[in-house]
Amino acid sequence: MRDGETRSADRRLAAVLALAAACGGGTSRPDPPGANLLVHWVDPFIGTGGEGNTFPGATVPWGMVAPSPHTRLSSVADYRAGATLTSAGDRDGDTTVQGGGLTHVSGAGCPDLGAPVLAAAGATFVPGDYRTALADERAWPGYYGADLPAIGATVDITATARAAVLRFGGAGHILVDAARSLSWAGAHGHVRLVSPAEVEGYSDTGLFCLGPNRGRVYFVVELDRAADAAGLWQGTATIDAAEADGDVGAWLRVGGDVEARVGVSYVSVAGARANLVAELADKSFDDVHLAAEAAWEKLLARAVVQGGTDADRTIFYTALYHTLLHPSLASDVDGGYVRFGGGTAVADHPRYHVFSLWDTYRAVHPLLALLYPETQRAMARSIAEMTVEAGAPPRWELAGGESDIMVGDPADIVLGDSVVKGLAPDGLAAAAPVLVAAADDATHRPGAAEYAELGYVPMDLADDVWGPASTTLEYALADFALARIEDSLSAPAAALDARARGFLALWDGSFLRPRFAAGDFLAPFDPDALQGSRPYPRSGGPGYVEGTAWTYLFAAPHALAALADAMGGDAAFVARLQELFDDGKFATWNEPDLGYPYAFTHFAGEGWRTAEAVRAARAAFTAERAGIPGNDDAGAMSAWYVFSALGIYPDVPAVAEYAIGTPLFDRAELTVSGGTFVIDAPHPSAGHIFVRAASLGSATVGQRLAHADVAAGGTLSLTLSDTK
Repeated sequence: MRDGETRSADRRLAAVLALAAACGGGTSRPDPPGANLLVHWVDPFIGTGGEGNTFPGATVPWGMVAPSPHTRLSSVADYRAGATLTSAGDRDGDTTVQGGGLTHVSGAGCPDLGAPVLAAAGATFVPGDYRTALADERAWPGYYGADLPAIGATVDITATARAAVLRFGGAGHILVDAARSLSWAGAHGHVRLVSPAEVEGYSDTGLFCLGPNRGRVYFVVELDRAADAAGLWQGTATIDAAEADGDVGAWLRVGGDVEARVGVSYVSVAGARANLVAELADKSFDDVHLAAEAAWEKLLARAVVQGGTDADRTIFYTALYHTLLHPSLASDVDGGYVRFGGGTAVADHPRYHVFSLWDTYRAVHPLLALLYPETQRAMARSIAEMTVEAGAPPRWELAGGESDIMVGDPADIVLGDSVVKGLAPDGLAAAAPVLVAAADDATHRPGAAEYAELGYVPMDLADDVWGPASTTLEYALADFALARIEDSLSAPAAALDARARGFLALWDGSFLRPRFAAGDFLAPFDPDALQGSRPYPRSGGPGYVEGTAWTYLFAAPHALAALADAMGGDAAFVARLQELFDDGKFATWNEPDLGYPYAFTHFAGEGWRTAEAVRAARAAFTAERAGIPGNDDAGAMSAWYVFSALGIYPDVPAVAEYAIGTPLFDRAELTVSGGTFVIDAPHPSAGHIFVRAASLGSATVGQRLAHADVAAGGTLSLTLSDTK
């Protein structure tokens, strides 16, 4: 463990390792972790109900592999009809399962990956249709298990970063399906029966939210004993072949207990085999399971909280767990990875993927920068390298491909935020001129020329640019962050800073309203409209992205003072912001307005309003399986909750500051780069949410903190009151 991590964290990790030694290589089903461990408080099933779209399967922090059950497959028809999607494959309450995929995306609005699929079947099976009853599911970090009563089987699953172990009890057959993933790219893959104990191949993936991305997941499956018989299927029939393409899979008749070990790669079958050998070798299931649990315990211990209820701790540590799933490892043990823009390469450092940047720039990457700075720097390096490889930065990257969904230029924001927090990645200098050029390129930033000329993307382009008003605000924030990157490299940034305030041309006296190139504002105009920009529910009112005019009214965190001036001054700004909360206009189900509760802290004496707004928003998160109020979006919503429960929040991207909110817990000990940062906030009662006094060491502080002061370590002491 790193210097500065707490003794209590050391003791917890020692407890996990002691349990590992005691268990040895036995074959009994694992027991849940004890209450003395932080992993005890994680419930991976939270988010599998409602709209969370998380998965309960086994994985390690930022792991490439995440084996998890598929209880429901969502289709393109479901998407176009506006139906609720089960993007990660598991839906709370479902009682049947059709195998499980080895790779997953957590919390997304559309499905992808979920490949390859492994399943247990009984004495007989139907190719491509092996759905069976599911019961007694259980999961915790690094482990998933379930019973399959209709076929008299059980399954226990654990994982390393690039490989998985699936232990089947009482199975008649083991099936390896290369075609039926979660992806909408079509049922296509390749399988080769290497021996009665080994299958290799690949599954094709992509078409995330009908975007242009395409991917391929290579795999090697090894059984711990030879099957009694084995073969392939294609479509709905078995075939007499050792190798096949298309809608294909492999079957292995095992007639009892068997263990399957699976290596995965985005590069090649050879890479998948090397990953399997390197990470599993002669390790037992229990060795792998307890190592995964220990890895989670170590990282969760970067934030140790005291106080609150059992439910509070479950919500908090589950949120932290979900925050640490993505971005995920994309490179093999030999350093091989898929280049952004095509081809493969080899590097001497980790490569990551699943960059849901429009969602995650707001809280996920700032949380990593605070608690896991070494990982955030590595992830920022992946973004910088992708930028150079493709000649433009990623927006929503998956498995080396650009899905081209969402809007703005969020890579600039993540990189700019890393830079101002002292985490400038290797490769930034090479990426910077590409970032600057891409900011003026209409193929990367649709409407770039009009935005540069007018200060906004006009509604004339609404057919080609999703939500021109929202996109304008995203471009403005990206320009501000890009200016910080240029500052760090001693390059001119004044023009970018000026352009970052051009969005004020959208101010109509009441809202940041969509506007045409000729200067006229959109009319008729309904500030509460939530759809109309795209033909599906909650796509955003005309001119907006997944929100209303209220949702985007304060969406310029880098220029709140200028926006306040436009509104008529600080008092008018505060009154309007309070109106948003009083009238129920704040949306807890999506990311664009998540920083709004903290905007009050920019105005002297108004921070008490933040406490009220944060407490109300936190209540939308529960310990139930539908306990995440919207798509978790690769941990974006969960990261907001982690910060908001701790009592600080990075409300202005690419500015190294935090707003002080209202801590949920009496005490939090955070392992940061400079040691331990303590937030001490005793709660005489649950109603004590208002910060009456704040001090950092011996110095009095106001409503905001510098990142440097937090990262250096120390104690923030808060005196809380139940009155405003």
